[in-house]
Parts: sequence; structure tokens; C-alpha cells
Amino acid sequence: MAAWTEEATFPQPAADPAVLRPAAPEAFAIGGVPWVTISLLLAAVCILFAAAGWRSGVALPSLLLYGAKATPLILDRGETWRLFAANLLHKDPLHLAFNAFALWNVGGALERAVRPADYLALLIFTAFGTTLVSAIGADSISLGASGMAFGVLGASATFGWRRGVRGTLRSYFGLRIVPWLLALFAAGLGSAGVDNWGHGGGLFTGALFGCFLSPRRWPGEAAARRLAAAAGALIGTLSLGVVAAPALPALGQFRQGPAALELKMPLGWRRAANSPSSVSYSNGLTGAFRSSATLIQEGPCRGHLCTCERLVRGALEGDLWRLADIGRFKRVQHGEDGQAKVSAACISRDPAPVTLVVLQPPGGSSTLIERMAATVSWPGKR
Repeated sequence: MAAWTEEATFPQPAADPAVLRPAAPEAFAIGGVPWVTISLLLAAVCILFAAAGWRSGVALPSLLLYGAKATPLILDRGETWRLFAANLLHKDPLHLAFNAFALWNVGGALERAVRPADYLALLIFTAFGTTLVSAIGADSISLGASGMAFGVLGASATFGWRRGVRGTLRSYFGLRIVPWLLALFAAGLGSAGVDNWGHGGGLFTGALFGCFLSPRRWPGEAAARRLAAAAGALIGTLSLGVVAAPALPALGQFRQGPAALELKMPLGWRRAANSPSSVSYSNGLTGAFRSSATLIQEGPCRGHLCTCERLVRGALEGDLWRLADIGRFKRVQHGEDGQAKVSAACISRDPAPVTLVVLQPPGGSSTLIERMAATVSWPGKR
């Protein structure tokens, strides 16, 4: 691949607190091959091929398996690695092509203009900012490098403005690209199925970070410190998920059950079904990623009809099998060898018992049922 070179100049300010200025003249040359951008795009292509093979698109279960951002999986399982992996995953070749076009044309130019350490740090921070804001602002499943593309656009604008880039490269860096950037963002606001929270997070993170980027010919000490901070954020985020996973899902506020019953449900779970005698909540996902909890107020019963195992079997074989999203239960299995892990707790209450049933994928939390059962309450109990 041929290398290319373009030149521009910076004005000479009296002082620049962001980085140490070199004593050499302020020539600003862009040349070489953007290997980091190329590697990023090749990684995205490989992940798309691994997820879809030769098919034209990726089904939802595969998207979740390969790292799509799903807030319930981050909150329920501590899968914080999705905050970074979702940026490399795409649903089909066209989706990847649009994002690759922006990253190649804008990110490639920016990579050749700034210190390599700064560009790597920018990619890490914009990936994190994109998915974190998306996870907080929207509970939809999202993926793709568009947030990173907005990040490098924002960084290019503020980098050019902050460093006062002059010459032919003002079309790449500086305020000239702001109208194009805003037009792209507005197009997303008017389109269905677009993660505008993620776009906004990537744009804000990139624009902020762009104020501190060092041109390639400047000393690299400050850029190295920023890369170290980005690496620390990456390692810290992944470690947080691993450390927090045993205590997850975290329980939120009290939610309403049947017959004036209340209990705490995991954060982010929504009501999935209800009847006069039961209320169900789930994490909103499908297939092997779905988890649910149902609180049941049983009718009056006596003797062997009130045994916990009988009550749970009756509930599962009646309606709760639908919440497992795996098809009707042919039989209830003990242990964790089935398609869904069933946990249950029966709570004595006159004149009828209360049953709590939790369905999780195999390997789900072993403490969730106990923590939830301890929060079940009704008028007069608290």
C-alpha cells in the first residue's frame, strides 16, 4: 500500500499547557499508512464472519453471543466486556461498510496526524463512552462502530480547532467538518433503530479528548500518559465485571406483586405478565439469555397439595414455561443440566402460601432466589 503525505501548519502560540512544544519549526506533515485503523476494520470483518459465516446477516442470538450491548447482561452477569466488544460487532456487511467508510476517511487521517498513543487512547475512550451512555440511556440491544466514528469526527473537529490547523487539511480538521457532523447526527435522530444515545456518547467523548491530542511530531510523553489512562480504564472496567459478578443481579426497588405482595426485583427487569394470582418480571431478552421471576399467591390448600415441589411443578407446567422462552417443559429436571435453571422458594402465609419461581439460563446466579425471597413482604409484615 502506497504511503502519502500532506502538509499544514500550526500557528505559534505563546504557551500551550496541554503538551510540551518542540523547539523545531511547527511544520505539520501527515504521511504513512493508518495501520491502527486498518487493524480495527479487519478485526470487525473477522468478527462479522465468525458470527455470520457466509450468511448475509447475523441473527439476534448470535449478536448477543458475540458481544452486542445488552444492558441486562451487564447488570445481571457483570459482562462489562460488552462495553468494548459491541463496537466491533455489526449485524451485516452493509452496516459494517457504512461505519468503515467513516472510520477510514476520518479516523485514518486523524491517526496519521496525531501521536499513535493518542489515537489508541481515543479509540478506547470513545468505545467505552459510546456503549456506557447507550447502556444508561437506552435498554435496546445495540452494536456497531458508528459511535466510534462519531468520536473520531468530534476529535478531528476539536483537534483542528484547538491546534489551529491551517492549509489544505482544514477540510479534515477543525470547525469546517462540524456541519457535516451535525447533519449525520440529525439523520440518526430521524431514523428508526438508531442508537442515538451511543452516537451522542461517542461524539461527546471524542470531542472532549480531541482537545488534548498531540500532533505526531510533538513529544510523546503526554500521549503516553493518556494511553496509560485508557488502558487502566479498560482493565478496570473488565475487572469490575469479574469482581461484581458473584453478587449480581443487583436488586432494585420494591415492585408490586399479586394480592398486595411486594418484593425487590433485579435492576432493569420489567413486568412480563400478570394475572389475579401472579405477577412475572423478566430481563427482556430471548432464548438462552432470558431470565424471569414470578411471584404467585396460591389459593387455599391442605396437606400434600401444599408441598413446595407440587406448587412449583404446577406453576411451571401451567403457564411459567412460556417465560423460559425455550418451549414447553416436558418434565422438570433437578440440577442444572436442563435448558433452564429453575429456582423456587415457598413462603408460609395464612391462609395460602406464597411461591417465588426464578428461571435463569444454566450457570445463572445461585444466590438470586434467596436474596429475592428475603424481600417478599405484604401489609403488616414490615
